[in-house]
Amino acid sequence: MASGLADEHRRALARGIPQAEDDRLFGRGPAAACLSWALIRLQRVPVLDVRAQGDDSRLQLVATLEAATRTAAGCGPLPHLAGWVSRIATVLRSRRPDADQDLSDRTRFPPYRPRGG
Repeated sequence: MASGLADEHRRALARGIPQAEDDRLFGRGPAAACLSWALIRLQRVPVLDVRAQGDDSRLQLVATLEAATRTAAGCGPLPHLAGWVSRIATVLRSRRPDADQDLSDRTRFPPYRPRGG
């Protein structure tokens, strides 16, 4: 998103679908897509629950849920579903210490950097 790719995508989409220029209408798509993906990922909870303490997959699930919530909040639609997903992330954090980490800590979790090549 920081690269401007999302804005490029939206401009290209708006050439064929003018409604993409409307923030409210456009926001429904990314919000619905992210929340749908979060719901699909939640199906893995039983598999992740039996993994050893410290397995990164639980933290990854929490990060996915929280990212979906932020995206939906930024777009505006689906506040009740976004709130529910956020509450589930909180529950998952409270159930396992390995899933309750500060993901904003850039020392432990540096931003993604593309590999050279």
